[in-house]
Amino acid sequence: MSGPLSMPDLVLASIALSMLLASLGAVVTSISFVTALSAGSLPAGGSIGYALFYNPPVAGGHA
Repeated sequence: MSGPLSMPDLVLASIALSMLLASLGAVVTSISFVTALSAGSLPAGGSIGYALFYNPPVAGGHA
């Protein structure tokens, strides 16, 4: 795969990154995994909302 990352790639990466950072925060601190992952789901949900409503997919795959 070559070329720049597309917007769907960045959205998927931001979801994974926010959940990974939340998990790391739970390991490093005394916060429970449930609390950390709940907090991490907020930016992940924001990324999904951005991708679906602010910059929705278009037919043909070109934005």
